[in-house]
Amino acid sequence: MSEPGGLWACGTLGRAHGLHGELYVNLAPGGWDYLRNGESFFIYDEGANTSRPVELELTGGTDRRPLVRLGEVESRDAAAALNGRTLLAAGGDLDERPFYRVSELLGLRAVCGERELGAVTDVLSTPANEVLEVSDADGGKLLLPLKDEVVTVDLDARVAHVAVGFV
Repeated sequence: MSEPGGLWACGTLGRAHGLHGELYVNLAPGGWDYLRNGESFFIYDEGANTSRPVELELTGGTDRRPLVRLGEVESRDAAAALNGRTLLAAGGDLDERPFYRVSELLGLRAVCGERELGAVTDVLSTPANEVLEVSDADGGKLLLPLKDEVVTVDLDARVAHVAVGFV
């Protein structure tokens, strides 16, 4: 199975629970939504710089800290070995959402109508959405929510168009 282009971070696998390999998930911003709406799941292995598919079953916990069982994990020790790894989701409704890699956004020119605002220098993750940090030539910074009604991204032209009137 190949990896899809849009992988969404559900959160970090936390401590093991019980004897049969269940784990808590420390949710990332939007993570609960990604867990519910994803169809395929992956564990990101930072050391190998790759992700591998896993079968996932929500088994309990709360909306703030869900409990999951992964198909390959059958013991508490195997679950504990995954502590700290990132759980990713793809497919389903998630494929319909716009997805940008941070590396694609960094360096984009930010413009508002005819006005040059600067360049995207960072992408911040917040509970509501990602935020583009735009730096101008004088060292000033502007934060822009990466929402369709505020910012339109044109990767081919390498431009982030900001809605007129927003800044």
